[in-house]
Amino acid sequence: MIERSNKQWLNDLKKGSPEFNFALKDLRILITRGLKSGFSKWKKLTKEDIEDIVEECLIKILKNMGTYKGNSRFITWGCKIAINTALNELRHKRWGNVSLDELVEKNDTSFSSQSNLTSTYNPENRTIRKFLMSTINKLMQTRLSARQKKAMLAVRFYGMPLEEVARQMGTNRNSLYKLLHDARLKLKEGMNEEGLTKNELFESFMN
Repeated sequence: MIERSNKQWLNDLKKGSPEFNFALKDLRILITRGLKSGFSKWKKLTKEDIEDIVEECLIKILKNMGTYKGNSRFITWGCKIAINTALNELRHKRWGNVSLDELVEKNDTSFSSQSNLTSTYNPENRTIRKFLMSTINKLMQTRLSARQKKAMLAVRFYGMPLEEVARQMGTNRNSLYKLLHDARLKLKEGMNEEGLTKNELFESFMN
């Protein structure tokens, strides 16, 4: 493996370059090394997973070299792409077999009864928190469409990645953003009618 400057990486990885195969081999080694080091504690990533991620990452790097601005080392830029690819794979492993419909149906009205939302507060704050969650639960049941409620539960309450929610709901990321935006507006309107301020509820749950 040879040391390359940012410019050398870009030149050597150009299609048709006589150094292309050598540079690609070196890049594969460096990306693999970085992933193994950064994700060594993540047992869910197998050797085969890392190999697949590296190959996907190499394709992305070659495809997007035109977007590299030189603000960091080329290898650092490439490793960021690899890390994001690996994180997406981990999210898929966590949520890929989780049914959004079953999750929402099972926990459809569970806001006010979730003890983990209130266990860390003192009795007074716990009572206030319980009231606030009960109110947001009521607003979600009465103000949102079934589709809006499903999206809000998945993204804001359960922390499911936007990409996975969009996939299971048969939509795309931009449409899901719009769905969530409209749902937040409806909830905010309902909160105003209940006499609640953004600081009291919206920031603690919605942001």
